[in-house]
Amino acid sequence: MKTKKIYSNFANMNQQRKIDIKSEAQKRLKLWLENTSFEKMTIGGSLMRFEMALGLFGGYPFEKEKWMDKNDFNGFLTEEEFYSVDYVLIINELFENAKDVEKKHNN
Repeated sequence: MKTKKIYSNFANMNQQRKIDIKSEAQKRLKLWLENTSFEKMTIGGSLMRFEMALGLFGGYPFEKEKWMDKNDFNGFLTEEEFYSVDYVLIINELFENAKDVEKKHNN
């Protein structure tokens, strides 16, 4: 039985692809925050729910929100990209920044 590495270095991901992933994630986050709060988007601040809401890997896994276009939130990442350290760093940074903005907004 072949086992899969949970995270790979994914040295083949070039700088432009990292920029594209970050840009797409930011675009999707912006759409969410124009329509709801970070708190609601993440169901109380869950990183897993944040990733699911962005739908970068495999698309948005739930029935699309009324404000979503049918072409919004389709899959964008390959499985290899999703399990890469680069993706984890990108998504964690975006999540923490959005959480900080929400916290400042509520104070």
